[in-house]
Amino acid sequence: MRNPFHTDTLEPDQPFCNRARELRELAGHARNGMNVVLFAPRRYGKTSLVTRVQHQIRAEGICVIYAQFMRLVSVEDMVHRLAKAIITGLHEHESLLDKGKRWLAHFPSLQVNLSIDSATGSISIGVQLVRANIPPLEALEEVLEEVGAFLEKEDFLVCIALDEFQDIVDIKEPRVEAMLREHIQRHKASYIFLGSRRRVLLDIFTNKGRPFYQSATMMELAPLPEGECVDFVVQQFRRAGKQCSQDAALAIVRKIECYPYYLQALAYRAFEQCQDNCTVEDMATAYESLLANERYGYQAIIQGISTGQLKLLRGIAKEATAQITASAFLQAHGLSLGGVQAARKHLANQDIIEQDEQGEWRLVDPVFREWLVRTF
Repeated sequence: MRNPFHTDTLEPDQPFCNRARELRELAGHARNGMNVVLFAPRRYGKTSLVTRVQHQIRAEGICVIYAQFMRLVSVEDMVHRLAKAIITGLHEHESLLDKGKRWLAHFPSLQVNLSIDSATGSISIGVQLVRANIPPLEALEEVLEEVGAFLEKEDFLVCIALDEFQDIVDIKEPRVEAMLREHIQRHKASYIFLGSRRRVLLDIFTNKGRPFYQSATMMELAPLPEGECVDFVVQQFRRAGKQCSQDAALAIVRKIECYPYYLQALAYRAFEQCQDNCTVEDMATAYESLLANERYGYQAIIQGISTGQLKLLRGIAKEATAQITASAFLQAHGLSLGGVQAARKHLANQDIIEQDEQGEWRLVDPVFREWLVRTF
């Protein structure tokens, strides 16, 4: 029998837990031409949610465009990703091999190459700049101007999603942000700006000194409701031909603190572990398997931070507290005041730690926290 749980980006036809309200809101904003900032920790289901929303509104005749900005390395990289996303989105709205080919005239700066796989019939799209040696910022402005002119001439709605948008700051070109804002504010389209480095993303839109200040509706993905998580796990087991007790499902949900990625990942392993009926013991075994599997990613995180940052991370993992600059905490974990302040800023900007509503610092990822405590 096929496992009903998935740990990658969920396709529109795959099981999706809750988010009915968020789906309605995002679809409504897209129909109304509103811009939205969608933020949440990494692996919280943002991309899956937007994929589902865009699939829904595409069926209504809205053209959808999706660009991934994760780990941008240069302005040239951004131009290429954005240009390809635009052409791909237009092709999906109306084939560039058919009537849609008329749109290419609106993008004179781009050379588009289409190739058809004779075996599968699938179409590959290649996009490059007509002027190969054009300065990157000039190329970006040309593409943005062409998008704006295109949107003015066409009468259908367009929804453009820019995933991990905050990574524009990593290319170290301050003029990019102002240029994007200048053009996006004139575009007849709805933009969804997604991001998981929340402090960096929110500063782009809430800092009065930055171009995108108060230019979009803010929307945070909250943890999934516990009861709906339990129901989701029980129902998915049942639909796949197995049983999962309420107690076992609740144990899964509470162990991962309603974290969307881990809900799927732990339930996936519990489904594989059990025979016909998932028990609390099956869940416990599955959790150990999950920890073993995830350790490679956790090791990569700690290898990429300084000794002082690791000390602070270990301290917060052991004791969530608001007093991380208190002398007792510093002494217990071998830290200095200056070291804590620098480490806190870096770890928070990377969305590894956060302050909760009570002001206590904690790890964002509950399974990473467990691994840290056990490892150190």
